[in-house]
Amino acid sequence: MRLNPAFLLAAVLPLAAQSSLLSVIQQPKAVLAEFTTPITDFRVKDHGDFAHFHLGVGLGVRHWSDGDNGLRFIADANATVAKVFAGFGAIVEVPPGGGAFIGPRLRVGWAFHPSWALSLEGEHLERPFAPGLQVRRRSSLGLALTARF
Repeated sequence: MRLNPAFLLAAVLPLAAQSSLLSVIQQPKAVLAEFTTPITDFRVKDHGDFAHFHLGVGLGVRHWSDGDNGLRFIADANATVAKVFAGFGAIVEVPPGGGAFIGPRLRVGWAFHPSWALSLEGEHLERPFAPGLQVRRRSSLGLALTARF
C-alpha cells in the first residue's frame, strides 16, 4: 500500500495546531514532571488580549525525596486570560506496592509569556480502599512552572 503525502499532511496538521503542556512542580517533599496532550486547545481574542483554553490528558511522575517514585495519570483543564493562569485537574497516582490515590488539583498563577506560566498548585489525593493502617490521604502545595509548546 502506498501512502499519499497529502493524506499524511492532512492527518498531522490538526495535531500540530494544538499545543502540549509540560509542567515541572516542586513540592516540599517531592519533585513532579507532567506531560499533557490536548483533547482540545484553542485561542480566543478578547478586547486585544488572547485567552487560551486547554483541555487534555497526560502522564506524570512524582519523585519523593526519600527515593520512591509514583506514576500519575492526569485529566487537566487550563485557561490563560489576561496574564492570569488557572487550572483544574483530576489525578490518579499509583505509588509502588499499593493502591491508587485519587483526587483534584487546583492551580492559580501568572502567565509571564504566552507559552509560560508560574503558578501555585494545591492537590488533595485520597486512597479510598486502603486496608489497615496505610496512608489514606496526601495533601500538598507546590510551585509549578508550565510550558506550552
